[in-house]
Amino acid sequence: MPPGTFAIDPDPSGPPYVLVELSGFLVEAGPHGTIVLNPSDSLGLEAHPDIVMRRGYCCGMDGEWGPNLACTCGEIIATLYSDCYQVQELRLQPAAVDHCA
Repeated sequence: MPPGTFAIDPDPSGPPYVLVELSGFLVEAGPHGTIVLNPSDSLGLEAHPDIVMRRGYCCGMDGEWGPNLACTCGEIIATLYSDCYQVQELRLQPAAVDHCA
């Protein structure tokens, strides 16, 4: 996403992951309607207070365990995908966005 723009993804995003028995693949079954932003648009967000949730590899957080960023109010609100092997994006959790003011 270019900075300053957003999209709403109607498909499920992130964990939990469910097994599709026919194919044997794990697929994302997380929330529908995540708001996708450029990672540079994450003003005011802080790393998850639990270091385990900040999991990543060589270049950043991978988001594979779920939301890893918190609002300054303390609400866990977003997932940052910032590692080098994946698309760089920030996904706001729709249910959590309503709680921050």
